[in-house]
Amino acid sequence: MVAGSLVERRSRPNGAAAYYLSIPTKRNSWHRYIRKDELEYFRVRAAAWRKFVHAMSQWVLVNKAIEKELRLLGRERCEKITIKRGKGK
Repeated sequence: MVAGSLVERRSRPNGAAAYYLSIPTKRNSWHRYIRKDELEYFRVRAAAWRKFVHAMSQWVLVNKAIEKELRLLGRERCEKITIKRGKGK
């Protein structure tokens, strides 16, 4: 996997395509030129990264739903106790 996206750029509307690997950093993105002989290698790995990120986001959503249900079960399981204070002990 390559942590980045494959970007196609054209200098002219009907010109030849140039490919870059866009790699995000903390402040901005860094672009690396991809030669034609490397294109398929990076295309496969960038697609794997995209698939991995999507799977991780789905996993986070499922975990949140599970945690919500478990907390609800925990609250319903506990018996409410009232404590009386004052003159009517």
